Formats: sequence, structure tokens, C-alpha cells
Amino acid sequence: MIRNDAAIPSHFVEEWEREITKYVEKYKDNMVARQVLETRNVGEDVAIDVVQKYERTGPGAQITAKGTAPESMGLKTSTVNHEVYQIATGFFMNRKDLKFSPQSKNRLVDIAMRDLHRAEDDFALNGNTKYNVNGIAASAVLNSNGKITASTNKGEWTGETGTDIYDDINTAIGLMDGDFDPAYLVGCRADLLNLNRMDSERQPYYETVSGLFGKRDEKDKSWLMMTNHLATGKVYVVPKDFMAGEFVVGENAHIIDDYPMQPGQNFWVELVSWVVPEIHENDAFVEIAIT
Repeated sequence: MIRNDAAIPSHFVEEWEREITKYVEKYKDNMVARQVLETRNVGEDVAIDVVQKYERTGPGAQITAKGTAPESMGLKTSTVNHEVYQIATGFFMNRKDLKFSPQSKNRLVDIAMRDLHRAEDDFALNGNTKYNVNGIAASAVLNSNGKITASTNKGEWTGETGTDIYDDINTAIGLMDGDFDPAYLVGCRADLLNLNRMDSERQPYYETVSGLFGKRDEKDKSWLMMTNHLATGKVYVVPKDFMAGEFVVGENAHIIDDYPMQPGQNFWVELVSWVVPEIHENDAFVEIAIT
């Protein structure tokens, strides 16, 4: 039965919500935004996430002689507001389709979910100039310690002469703020596949580099994060630390189905999430030019 003849039946929505859960469980390791940044849920009632920053004032702990009081320290607090944005997509269903099994439309839900998480990844990596939100790439450009450029790297990563991928990454890590540790090397597939190339000792670069990302097993590639949302020619060293950056979630992907029937006996179904990437420390992210 169609509720008031103007909405999707509840058993369709219930099936699609289960499909969303299955999709996330299957593909969560490939959701770049939610993997490389710490994820924080703020609740659906939050439209603007207010982040407080604390800076110690005065001297730190001091060595003093007996009977001498230390100098006072304090805290200076500032706030930064981050608006939470909607990411949405949708599809039409004809009234005739409601006579079929809801599973017959699961593929549409899967495609919509793929589109949503692609948009999330692009948002986190590249930000959005329209809404003045910086992503990882733009923040790395603003790193006050610098970056690895085409003129300062140890040769093109695809080259044979003078190439030293290990040295480039090691030098880049040295440009990170000292409070952070590298967790991921993020880039497009074509660029990161260069880590499979052999160094002068005929050992794949990823095996020598893995230790720089805290891996005890040199064959552990979990620190390599491939994405289709970055341009070729540059990769990024990224920490996973809430003090560096977060992916803030107001609402995870869910179904909106309470639209009235449209002309042609069509129903509009939306998948919506509310999220925002928040970069708190530009110096935590480092760009490496590999050309």
C-alpha cells in the first residue's frame, strides 16, 4: 500500500537502508575521506561545528631553586566555525516499479552511494572554493615549512637516473609539523604505482618506505591510499590525527523519500549525507611533486 498514494512504501526504504549498511561495510576501506582523516560525528542537530583552539601562554615548566615560585602560565582560546554541508544525489521511481521487489532497485542505491562517497572524497582532498573550504591538497600548499618541488626532488619518480623516491618521502616527512606522524601517502593510482618500482638494490620502493609510515612489516601497503580525485604529478604525506584534520559527519548517508508524486506518476528518492572536512593545521600536510 502506498502511504497516501504519495510516497515510497516503507518496506522499500527499509530494504534500501539495509543496502546502504551493506555497501558501507563492503567499501569502507576505500572511502578516502573517512580513512585518512579522523572521523568525528557531531549529530544531525549541528549545522555549524564550533572548534576551540587552545594556545598556552607564558613559560612552560621551569626548574627553580627551593622556595622560588614558578612563573605563571595560562591559556589563550580561539574558536573557528565550520559549516556542515549537505551532499546529495537521487533517482526517480515510477509508481509501476512499486509493484516489484525493492531489491530490484538496489543497484540504483549502490550507484548513488558510490557517487556520495566520491563527492565526500573530493571534498576532503580538494576542498571547495565556492564555499571557501580547504581540503588536504590546498592545505599542503600552505605548509609554512615548504614542500618538495620538481626542482628539489631526487628526480622524476618514473625516471631511471637520479631517482630516489625514499629520499623524497623522507625529506617531506621532515617538513611536517613535529607534533604529527605520517600515516598515509595519498595520490592517484598512476603515481603511487611508482612505489612498486625497484631501487638500486632491486628492492621495491614501498618495502623500504613502509618503515617511514610506522609499519613493522615492510610488505604492508596499508599506508598507500589511492584515489581518483587528485591530479597526477603530486602526492601528499598525511597524518591521521584529530589535531591535524577531521572529517566531521552530521548525518551519514540515508534515504529521503517523503516527496509527493511527480508528473508521470514518478517518485523522487534522495540519498543525503551532511559532512565537512576540517583542516586544523596546514603544516601537518606535505606536498611532493614527482615529475
